[in-house]
Amino acid sequence: MHPSMEALRYTKDWQQEYKGKLVLAEEAVKVIKSGDLVFLPLPGSPPMLQQALAARAPELKNVRVLCSAPALNPGWFSPGMEESFTPIVELFIGGIARAAHDEGRVDYLPDLFSLRFKGLDEGRPESKDKEVDVYLTSVSPPDEHGFCSFGASMWNKRSYAKRSKCVIAEVESAHIRTYGTNYIHVSEIDYFVEVPEEHELSDEEWQELYQIFFKKEPAEVKAKLRVYTPRALRVVLEVLRVVGGDVAAPHLGLDEPTEAARGIAPYLKELINDCDTFQVGVGRPSSFMVKLGVFNDKVDLGIHSEMGCPGLPLLVRDGVVTGKYKTLHPGKAVFSTFMGCDADDIEFVADNPAFEQYDSDYVANIKTVAMNDNMVSINNGLQIDLTGQICSETQFGPRMINGQGGQTETHIGALLARGGRAITLLPSTALGEMSTIVPQLDKGSLVTIPRHFADTVVTEYGVAQLLDKTHRERAEELIAVAHPDHRAELRKEARKLFWP
Repeated sequence: MHPSMEALRYTKDWQQEYKGKLVLAEEAVKVIKSGDLVFLPLPGSPPMLQQALAARAPELKNVRVLCSAPALNPGWFSPGMEESFTPIVELFIGGIARAAHDEGRVDYLPDLFSLRFKGLDEGRPESKDKEVDVYLTSVSPPDEHGFCSFGASMWNKRSYAKRSKCVIAEVESAHIRTYGTNYIHVSEIDYFVEVPEEHELSDEEWQELYQIFFKKEPAEVKAKLRVYTPRALRVVLEVLRVVGGDVAAPHLGLDEPTEAARGIAPYLKELINDCDTFQVGVGRPSSFMVKLGVFNDKVDLGIHSEMGCPGLPLLVRDGVVTGKYKTLHPGKAVFSTFMGCDADDIEFVADNPAFEQYDSDYVANIKTVAMNDNMVSINNGLQIDLTGQICSETQFGPRMINGQGGQTETHIGALLARGGRAITLLPSTALGEMSTIVPQLDKGSLVTIPRHFADTVVTEYGVAQLLDKTHRERAEELIAVAHPDHRAELRKEARKLFWP
């Protein structure tokens, strides 16, 4: 897609316009007023602007801060700022906001990517208070035509920018440029804040990273994180201090496949056909599947994925992914974000016309996904009950661990596609050998995938095919792939539920 003609009209004088919009972070956030709705995008958002906004807490009241997958806590996730800021999380809670959500100090907005702007765009009165007053984001420096990039993680940043009353951008020199719609013109941004150069991490900060990833050699940690600026690395370090290496490692390509993942991989490999187009969710165990060779030896695969995982873009380099038979964007690997990929992936993607990034409300939209023939979604679950209800958001009832992200849309879209399949990867046990296949979900559990859309479930013990199966047949399929230690009890409970 090409920049709009309206934006191109401003190209000639963009340098002067850019200079006129340059301000300090403290000046930029003065436009935020009490009662405003402020949006912070995925992932991590602009650190300087967040800190500058948090510093205004004494003078602000009831500013709603809407965050997607927050990676920083400038203060509003901790007790003490309740009168100034009301944090709201959409899509994915993550480790930073989870404790505050557990304590009821954070609200959750369960919108899907494709439905986030429906109410606003159609003028529905109940959505009017969801109009964003000020949007804080980060962009690359402008190119020779005055266009900035959102970098490796585009997600829904461009969509929000088009709909927000005021856009403030922190300029990040490390952001890569990609093809597709990953751009915004200087004329579409109200204020720019340039980031001062920073010193490299200290030996003490690097040592802390090594300690968190204690199974890795220092040189390997540095190699995996080399695409991050010092400022971004400090953000990563802050996240790790909260969530720990076990949680963050899958997103940085620094962890090793689990035994369950190793067991799941061969079964998944048999479900992938030559010429398929596929999507992979980030998290465990799906983030290991490329590393475990699931897609090796396949021919002419295509990628249409909200996110990435370590090694996924390199399948293009290796000739496994050609996109030759894709229905949409043939010959292109389509992503919304490359979050989850590692440094080698990002370097290969930068300025590479084989890859295109689009807004997530397009990439993850059920209607878009369903237009890809032979589309395969590969996502993760936390629990499934014997009817096929899949929970990927809560554990032990209503406690939210994550959010649905793009899983609901990509799963349903793939299942609706001609020749499509929706695959859920599920280690058979979790948290001290508790079964992830249960007779019924705990009271209050959130259903991410309704049983009507359940399709294929893979554990390290095999494949359960649920489509077109009755409740009894589904129970039998799932019990057959449950951990052997739990099968007898599951059969006993299934008899109570589904047989006279």
